[in-house]
Amino acid sequence: MAKVDISKEFSEFGKKMKIIAIMIALSIIPFIGTILSLIGSIFAIMALSDIRNANYKLKQSSLVNYRTKYSRAIVFRIISTVISGAVSFYSLSNPFHIGTFTIVPTIISFIITMIAAAIEMDAWRSLTDFFNQNRNLFPTYIALEASEGSDKLRTAALMNVLSFLIITIVIGFILQVVGYIKLSKLEETIRYAKTSPATQVPSTQQVSLATSTPSNISFCPNCGAKMTGERKFCGECGSSLN
Repeated sequence: MAKVDISKEFSEFGKKMKIIAIMIALSIIPFIGTILSLIGSIFAIMALSDIRNANYKLKQSSLVNYRTKYSRAIVFRIISTVISGAVSFYSLSNPFHIGTFTIVPTIISFIITMIAAAIEMDAWRSLTDFFNQNRNLFPTYIALEASEGSDKLRTAALMNVLSFLIITIVIGFILQVVGYIKLSKLEETIRYAKTSPATQVPSTQQVSLATSTPSNISFCPNCGAKMTGERKFCGECGSSLN
C-alpha cells in the first residue's frame, strides 16, 4: 500500500504501551497491584483511540479486529480484576469467614479471566498481522520490534489461559512486560518521520543534477516536490524530469 503518515498516532500508541509495561511490572506490589492493573487498563483503552485515529487513514481490517477484540478483552479483564480485588479485601477484613462469599467469586473471576485471555489472543494476532503486512509504514527495526512485541503478548495471553499450571503465570507475566516494552518502540516513529529522506536537505550531487538542463515541469512526477527554475532532475529525489 502507499505510504501514509501515521507517525503521530503510533508514537502516542507507543508512549501508552510504555506506561502499561511499567504498570504491569509494578502490579506485583502488594495491596496496590490491583489499582496499578486498573490504571494500565485505562491507558490500554486510551491507546485504542490512537489506533482508531491511525485507521482513519489506513483503512485496515486487521486494526479494526484488534480494536474490537482488545476492547472486549479489557472489559472482561476489568470485571475480573474488580471481583478479585473485592475478594482480597473481604478476605483481609474477615479472615475467619472464608467460604462461599470468597470461593464462588474467585471461580467466577477465574472464568472471566480465561474468556478475556482467549479474546486477547485473537486481538494480538490481528495486530501482529498488521505489522507484518505493513512494514513499509515504519522504520525496519521498529516494525520488527512491534511485530515481535504483539506476538509475545499473544503468547502471554495463552499463558493466562493455561494459568492453572502455575508456572505459566510467571512466564505470561514476563512476556507481557517484554511485549509491551517492544511495542513502546513505536514511540520513536515520529522521530524517524521527521528525519525521513523526504525532509532531508538534498545532496550536493542532487543539487548539481537538478540545475543541469532546462525543464518546464512544475512538480516532480516521482516525489511530488515543487520545481522552480529550469531543471532536468528533481532536487529532492534525483528523478529525471524528462
